This record gives sequence, structure tokens and C-alpha cells, in this order.
Amino acid sequence: MSALRALDDARPSLTVTDQLARVEAAGPAFARSRTLGAPLPAFASVDQVVADLQPSEPVFCMIPSELRKAAEGFKGLPARALYAVKCNPHPFVLDTLYQAGIRDFDVASLEEVRLIDALFGKAAGQFFNNPVKTREAIRVASRDFAMRFYTVDCEAEVEKILEEAGPGGDLIIAVRLATPSREARYALSTKFGAPPAEAAELLRLIDRRGVKTGISFHVGSQCLSPDAFGAALELAGKVAKKSGVPLSVLNVGGGFPAPYPGDDPAPLQRYIAEIIHGRGRLGLRSGCMLMCEPGRSLVATGGSVVAQVVVRRGQTIFLNDGVFGSLQELGHPKENRPVRIVRPDGPPASARTAAFKVFGPTCDSNDVLGAPFHLPDDVREGDWLEIGMMGAYSLSMRTRFNGFHLDQIVRIGD
Repeated sequence: MSALRALDDARPSLTVTDQLARVEAAGPAFARSRTLGAPLPAFASVDQVVADLQPSEPVFCMIPSELRKAAEGFKGLPARALYAVKCNPHPFVLDTLYQAGIRDFDVASLEEVRLIDALFGKAAGQFFNNPVKTREAIRVASRDFAMRFYTVDCEAEVEKILEEAGPGGDLIIAVRLATPSREARYALSTKFGAPPAEAAELLRLIDRRGVKTGISFHVGSQCLSPDAFGAALELAGKVAKKSGVPLSVLNVGGGFPAPYPGDDPAPLQRYIAEIIHGRGRLGLRSGCMLMCEPGRSLVATGGSVVAQVVVRRGQTIFLNDGVFGSLQELGHPKENRPVRIVRPDGPPASARTAAFKVFGPTCDSNDVLGAPFHLPDDVREGDWLEIGMMGAYSLSMRTRFNGFHLDQIVRIGD
């Protein structure tokens, strides 16, 4: 409304210069309003969603109270928490986290840079931590969005950044260090990260070019070992010492786990304690900024998917959502989620449970979940299922393959 009011006030009685100034001032508010879109439909519960909508297509349910609760947990870590936008880039998620105190963002592409800028402008911090970027992405991010923080894992990327972004006292280039994976479901060092000796040389190279530098690493996604952070910090300390370069930043990355069924992760406080103690053992200078990149740990519990049983065939069920939709991560055999039947008008579900193989709706035989759903043994066509803890890597990885697509999104509670 403030943006509209600003335009409305730009009356002919004002000078042309004043009118243009007011229109320009209203621009950020218009961009934010356009990006946020219309408010999400609100419901008191998932059961109400099913009862009121009787949806024949899958529905994604945002749970803002869970997003706020997760953001609160990272206030115990004396570090800048950068939300990994790739995990769930929906504007409602980004805005809820921002209002909850997460004001910095780990971006990997120009599209993500533009998204954060449209929502928050210069009030949000942006950090381009993808170690591989196109020249255009670097050039546009630096020129149009004042991006001055980048991450690399090879010399060619250093030179590319210096050529496209230009050196300067405010530029920081962090070196991504490859670290061993300990009890992480998804190892990331197989794709990114310089070995220790190369990382030390990269630190020296960046320092010789008159640019501030530091070390980043990632212990792997859904890491179930807090000790992995301690081991990675110890390795980072050895690399820093070998390089002889003072670090301006130490980024411990992501990997903080979500409480998925069967994983039984340690409390977040254990991970935070390991990071605090590990950093303390390194003896870094006081000006070295500590950062982390939580993704799934911030949003996993903040979303549920409502899907419907299309066909039951013995101990197999077919849903109207699958791995080409919002259930992509559930293709992994170790990925489990809480699941329950929602029957607003039918008889209570059976107390006896059974394991069911689950297929998605597409014609591809790969559209199958890696682990069974344990459901009441009387599950039938038309039943709705709430699949919980689906806030991470669901909306961001859905496709339109075969014409199936989850596009109805609602909010649960305030």
C-alpha cells in the first residue's frame, strides 16, 4: 500500500523532478510486493485444508511457526547465518526467515541474487558461494547488485572474479576446502573443494593480489556427526597455518540435519558447541568473521505435502505426487518422513499398519520412492496423505514432467 500511496501522491502539482523521485522511491516496494505475490490462503490445520479444499492435486502447506522456531535455534551460534536459498526459495519462506532474524543469504546464481534483492534490497546480505560461476553472473552481480563476496576452489575462478568484479578493499574471495565426509547423506566434496595443499596455495595467490580471503567448507548435507565439524575445522586450521595468510572469514557451511524419522540427529546445540570449540582451538584473529550456511535445518519442518492416493494395487499405492514433483528427495532409500492418512469424511483409519511401495503419477518407472510408507492397512483410493517435514528440496526441485506439477500452496496458522 505504501508504494501505491507514493505513486498516488505524485500529483501534477509537483515538479517533474519530484514526481520522478517519488516514483523511483516507490520502486523497491513495488518489486517486493510483486515478488511476494498475493498472501497465501490460510488454514488452521492440514486437516482443514483437506476438508475445505478436497484437493485432487497435491498441495504444499507452509508452517511459518516452524520456520520461526528453526531460525531461533541459530541465534546460539555467534556467526552470520546465511540461509541457503536453493533449499526452498519460495518468497514466503524467505520473508518469514528474514522477519525471524535470518538477514543473510547464500546465493548460487543470478536468479537467486535478483530474488533476494527484489525482496529485501540492500537490507539483506548476499554471499555468492557457488565455487563455479559464469563470467556474466560475476559481472552482473558485482555491477548491478554490489556483490563483493565470492567463493572459489581453483585458480581459474580467482582470475575470473578479479577480471569481472575488479579488485578492491571490500572484495573477499573465500577458498572452498575439500573435507572428508562423516555420516553425511549427501557428500559435497566430490564436486567442490580444493585439496589442502591447493587450498593453501590459493589463499596465498589471493593474498598476493591484495584481496581479503578466508576458508569455507561443507561437511555434507544431512550430516549426523557433530564431530565432522570439529574435524573440518582442524583441517582448515592446518591449511591456514601452512598458507601463512591471515583469514578474514571462516565459513563452516551447512550440513546441519533435520530431525527426520530414523535419523535421530544430535541436538543443534551439539553442532554449535563443536563449531565454537573448534574455532577457538584455531587461534584466529579477532576480526575473522565466522559464517555458516544452514538450509534444510531451517526449513525442513516448515512444510508438509498433501497428496492423494490415486490407485491401490495390493501393497502398492500410486499418488498424485512423486519424485518428479515435490517428493524428489524421497527417491533416496534412507529418506523417511512422517506420513499419516487424512480422512475428513470417511471411517477412522485402521490401527493395523503395513508397508506400501509408493509410485508417483508419471509414466516413468523411476517415479518411485526409495523407502516404503508405513500406513494403515486399509488405505484406499481417495485417501489423502500428509507427508511431513517436506520444507527442504521440495518446491525447489519440482518439475512439470508429464504434465504433473504441484502449484497450490497454502499457509498453516500464523
